[in-house]
Amino acid sequence: MKQTTQNSQILFITAGTLTVLGAFGKIFDLKYAPYLFAIGAALLIFVQAKNMIDKWKAELRVQRRARAGFMTSLFLGLASYFMFSGSNSWVIVLLIYALSSFFNSFRGE
Repeated sequence: MKQTTQNSQILFITAGTLTVLGAFGKIFDLKYAPYLFAIGAALLIFVQAKNMIDKWKAELRVQRRARAGFMTSLFLGLASYFMFSGSNSWVIVLLIYALSSFFNSFRGE
């Protein structure tokens, strides 16, 4: 169990780093930035989906937080789509994701 938790944390940190690097790369108009962002976003969506599945038998409040985390991580996929389409709307979607995640982080278990 501890090894699984450690692997999830490493995957989460890696995904977050790729997402941040992709977002900053897009600001500086690097060609590979949307790919970095998309890989990081896909990994974050995977981590949140795994978290939601792992909390399936937990109490209702914990399940709801896991579902909220998964639903907000889907905004990263939408931001990735906007990056590839050339629209600047990815910034707004990323802001919505950040604010939702920030709010969700203060809802204690």
